[in-house]
Amino acid sequence: MKFWRKPMAGMAYVLALLALAWTAAGMALAETRNAGARAGLFDYYVLALSWSPTYCLEKGFRRRDPQCAPGRMKGFVVHGLWPQFRKGWPGKCRTRYRFVPDSVIREVLDVMPSKGLVIHEWRKHGTCSGLSPKAYFAFTEKLFRMIAIPPAYVRPARALKRSPEQIRKEFAEANRAKGFTKDSFAVICSGRGRGEALLRELRVCFTPLGRPSRCGQNERRAQCRARVVVIPPVR
Repeated sequence: MKFWRKPMAGMAYVLALLALAWTAAGMALAETRNAGARAGLFDYYVLALSWSPTYCLEKGFRRRDPQCAPGRMKGFVVHGLWPQFRKGWPGKCRTRYRFVPDSVIREVLDVMPSKGLVIHEWRKHGTCSGLSPKAYFAFTEKLFRMIAIPPAYVRPARALKRSPEQIRKEFAEANRAKGFTKDSFAVICSGRGRGEALLRELRVCFTPLGRPSRCGQNERRAQCRARVVVIPPVR
């Protein structure tokens, strides 16, 4: 019996290594399917709108980010426009457009807060749209302008408190005439707790042609689970 124990233990060790290798290979394959995917092939868009006061509280003040300077009075700003699959998303797709021209960056800075963010969003997400940088960012701004912001969320001077469902309902009502429903919106908050959390983002879903759409599994998984969402005031 002793003669067989060592070989069997060795075999178990080898099998464990093979299992790890197969797992790593599977993860690498999954990443490959997303990274460098074919541009223009996706199911819907997510327009991610960042609540600037929360960003400033969590990171911006510490970084001395210009968007957080006193008096800027920024509320919702565009984080990005993301091509999505119903499950998962493409990223860093192959495209002949390698750079974002400075003229395009200047044009979109009225809705996106920094040059660095514009470049990052193009490389990670915009390359998968199938559009040129100029067309992609023009489309991004068009979709942003399409969304009606409920009056209570326009430069609030005091913190607001809402449930995630209330936020979705208010935005759906403000945009119902354009074809949006509650399922077109997802509320993203800081943390995964069930108590109070800060509003981090509102995500709005569109078809690839820019019409209102139901959000997919990606947004349902990321949806805020807090009972109360605190919306910090604009400064």
